[in-house]
Parts: sequence; structure tokens; C-alpha cells
Amino acid sequence: METARSEKAPGEKVICLFPGCDKEAVESSKTKGNAATRQGPPPRYCEDETHNAASTFQELKRLEKEGAAS
Repeated sequence: METARSEKAPGEKVICLFPGCDKEAVESSKTKGNAATRQGPPPRYCEDETHNAASTFQELKRLEKEGAAS
């Protein structure tokens, strides 16, 4: 079974979810803290501030529209 890009196995790097980005996902400056006590989902986007959930959604829609127009 294939794991989703945002799911992290121990010792495995998580890749940014932004389409076409192959950088490693990192904690944002807002959520940085002690990794041992951190709760919540793992980081999903790289250090590029423009790579976030909203921009990812917009880019996926743009790519979908571009593919439909071809």
C-alpha cells in the first residue's frame, strides 16, 4: 500500500505538498518548538512562505483547468 506524501514514517522525510515542489517539509516559525512535545499533524510544506494550503489549492485548480483546455 502506498502512503500519502504528508504521512511520515520514523526517519522518513516529508516532501512539500505544493505541486512540483520537491523540497523537504519543515515546521513553520509559528509551530516550531520541542519536537518531543509537539502535537498535531506533521509539517506539510517547505520553507517557501508561498507554499501553503491556499496556494496549493489554487495551483491544483489552475493545473486542472490547464489540463482540461489541452
